[in-house]
Amino acid sequence: MTLIYKKSILALLLVTAALTIQAQDYYVVIGAYRVQKYADAFTGYARNAKYDARQGRHEQRRLTYIYVLKTSNRQEAVQLTVHLQKNSEFTDAWLYKGPLTTDEPQTPVVQQTPKPVEEPVVTPVEPEPIETPVEEPKEEPVEDLKEAPTEEPVEEPEDKPLPPAKGKYFKFIVTTEDGTPLQTTLHNVDRLQGRDLATYPSDTYADVTRPADPSMPLSIVCGIFGFKEEVKIIDFNDPAQTPGATQDEKGAWVIPYKLERIKKGDVSVMYNVSFYKDAVVMTPASKDELDELVSMMNLNPNYKIKIHGHNNGNDKNLRITILGDNKNYFALAGSKTKVGNGKELSKVRAETIMQYLIDHGIDKKRMEIYAWGGMEMLVKQGAPSAARLNNRIEIEILED
Repeated sequence: MTLIYKKSILALLLVTAALTIQAQDYYVVIGAYRVQKYADAFTGYARNAKYDARQGRHEQRRLTYIYVLKTSNRQEAVQLTVHLQKNSEFTDAWLYKGPLTTDEPQTPVVQQTPKPVEEPVVTPVEPEPIETPVEEPKEEPVEDLKEAPTEEPVEEPEDKPLPPAKGKYFKFIVTTEDGTPLQTTLHNVDRLQGRDLATYPSDTYADVTRPADPSMPLSIVCGIFGFKEEVKIIDFNDPAQTPGATQDEKGAWVIPYKLERIKKGDVSVMYNVSFYKDAVVMTPASKDELDELVSMMNLNPNYKIKIHGHNNGNDKNLRITILGDNKNYFALAGSKTKVGNGKELSKVRAETIMQYLIDHGIDKKRMEIYAWGGMEMLVKQGAPSAARLNNRIEIEILED
């Protein structure tokens, strides 16, 4: 083998290695689970809280990590981790550096000139995931989240031009896969900070303002109970890049959403149904999602469902607040009390959901219930998110 040939082989190996080098990825992790259905429920909860929650598999630990940011920028990851620890319910968020099996592409290396040495940054330590929840004193559930501003819809006759826009006009059209129109509210969200920026009613002209950071796209989320969530990432400067986008005769950008119905075997968590402490009575904000469940059952007459009730712990001798003679699902006034345990509480909550459906015309034969008590808590009992995550109702499609 000649020297020139050896040098050629070495050069080829170096080029191949350079092409395969990947940047070190940092993940901001908010949870880890060994059981996949728990990971799915926690991921859905975080996405419902407006975070861009995704899953990655830690093969060595055989755990599914739920993360809200993947980046090659360590400082960005540290900042978000500290923000979550101090300003969110995910107080045990941590920074993970290492491999995860995800559906996302690896981040390529970006060559940069050396920078001055930064001030030392304290990196959050990754805790060991806890599989078995530890019972701690219960906390009051958070009744209602602060609502995002709703941008006023613009209602104009078809032949009249729209008034001058502050940003750009959009119309979000929501249908089922077979074209049945659906009325709902869409959310313009900041998925890093976990907050609504604005909301827009469907099938209505909405004046959408330019993002504060011009380089960031719009993240418009459409979620209706009984359908799989759909997110559209829209370049405000060039909405035409959005799949299916068209521009109507008034110059507004029409963005279609075709939602997929959940099917037999699917389980959906009612993340927006929230109960008062040790009560079957729900907060007023729960009514919207309950009515979406009623609508789901009416749209799908062949559906049969199982209503799963879960509780934050298995405490005994609870004073459980039940519906009174006035049968007010959303106010404590006029309610009654009984003594029971955590499993009994999860049972009567599931029965209350079923009764609400019956009162709204759904045949009792299409429903059954199951009470889990605190057997399947997603976080430990005293965690900041325990009241909302552990006290939950899940809907399983038995027949479609």
